[in-house]
Amino acid sequence: MKEQPKKSANELYLAGNILDQQPQFLVKSAELHLPVRNSWITLIISIIEAVCVFSVAAAKTGLVLGAATVTLTGWTLSLHQDVIRIPLLLIAIVGSLINLSLLWRAYRLRSAPSAAWRRRALTTREHWRIALVFSLSVVTLGLGMAEIYFHRIFHHTFI
Repeated sequence: MKEQPKKSANELYLAGNILDQQPQFLVKSAELHLPVRNSWITLIISIIEAVCVFSVAAAKTGLVLGAATVTLTGWTLSLHQDVIRIPLLLIAIVGSLINLSLLWRAYRLRSAPSAAWRRRALTTREHWRIALVFSLSVVTLGLGMAEIYFHRIFHHTFI
């Protein structure tokens, strides 16, 4: 077999390696000139297009929300009847009173002298849970009482 002459690194770079199937002519990165000005213009146009797409989507969302509001307004008129409103109001008030009585009873039992030997400190999670239940129960009571008060003023009914 006849031995082939060795090629220099520059010749291999320009010709490409036949085994790797690289292209015959490689361009150095320093010789590559990209149109940077056109790239910036494309970026600006894409940003403007994104703003347009967002505004069209927001308009469609507003249309859907408006239609849903009109539909729900019709349904709430039927839900505001005394047959539905009064039992739900009573359930909410009784439930909040039960929650407050349970919290008060738990506090009383925890601080009783007979429970001193088994008393342990409450965890942070238990403190947060008690505070959340207490605050939501008080808010529910307040809203229930405000509903009864303002309904009597505006609609001249007993409850």
